[in-house]
Amino acid sequence: MPNQDVPNKDDLLLLIETALVAGGIARDYYERGDAKVWDKSENHPVTEADIAVNNYLEKTLQAARPQYGWLSEETQDDASRLGAKRSFVVDPIDGTRAFIDAKPHFTICVAVIEKGVAVAGVVYNPILDEMFEAWLGGGARLNGVAIKPSGHATIADCSMIGYPRKFKRLGWPDMRVSIRNSVAYRIVMVAAGLRDATVVFTPKSDWDLAAADIIAREAGAIVTDLDGKAFHYAKDGVKENGVICASPRLHALLLRQVKVAGTPSKPNQLETKMSDHKNKSPEQLLHIVIGGELIDPMKTEFKDLSKVEYVGAYPNYEKARNAWKNAAQRTVDNAHMRFFILHAHHLIDPDNDGVIG
Repeated sequence: MPNQDVPNKDDLLLLIETALVAGGIARDYYERGDAKVWDKSENHPVTEADIAVNNYLEKTLQAARPQYGWLSEETQDDASRLGAKRSFVVDPIDGTRAFIDAKPHFTICVAVIEKGVAVAGVVYNPILDEMFEAWLGGGARLNGVAIKPSGHATIADCSMIGYPRKFKRLGWPDMRVSIRNSVAYRIVMVAAGLRDATVVFTPKSDWDLAAADIIAREAGAIVTDLDGKAFHYAKDGVKENGVICASPRLHALLLRQVKVAGTPSKPNQLETKMSDHKNKSPEQLLHIVIGGELIDPMKTEFKDLSKVEYVGAYPNYEKARNAWKNAAQRTVDNAHMRFFILHAHHLIDPDNDGVIG
């Protein structure tokens, strides 16, 4: 008979171990850059990697805890979470758009909930190898080191994660705004003091939030919906009314600012529009393709830097990959001759906020 009372810490160890392997699956697809993409609904893309990661997580976690319920973005909701004492809440890849655009800002999110509350959770960025984790009463950590939110206590000049156009349209004070597609990643970055706050104006699903929620709370941050209410994950629906996450003092100011700008009863004012995300014209993501003869084909040290071949600069990953393929095909008989795609936009604009840094 399965143990019905596995401690939170034991669950967390299972989540960490499983997320690391799942992250490896996602990382393989990311590095190959050939995952198939389709739309499961309007403006909601999904990839082969999402499904592969989901399948691994579901098989592994349900085998380890068969008595637990299950909720995942990529699995039809069977409502098992409503009758089980504990349940897994999973987002195989949170930030699928970042994954598709070859930006290293997507995460693997896995939580355990009990009585509607997250009691253990991990948010893992497999490209930057960042493991955020927490269990109820055990504090929160990033790669094993305890974390806490920043002490910044004013909205003006705070480092905010969101969409700059949205805040400008709502008349917010000047802030240092950076963009991350993964909502869970936004929350845990705030929990770790890497940013001061994040505000999300659109409804988000339980799988976007549960794992990051426990990490933020255990770190000492406050995370709520736009009304200031805590999230609850044992209800018929899976949608939550936006997100505010910050230190306690800053959270109170942000909640007040949200109510000044508008209320959830005025969704047309608060709801994020596509124009808040970016310009109508395609975003330029600079990629550079270079190649040359390596000293060791398993490493990245060129034999002679003066002979490195510059293939070209490209505005998106698809065009860069085509150029890379064409160049690589010319050197199939020379294992030491290798070509690479450099994601130059990450180096020029690491926060993806339009500011060279």
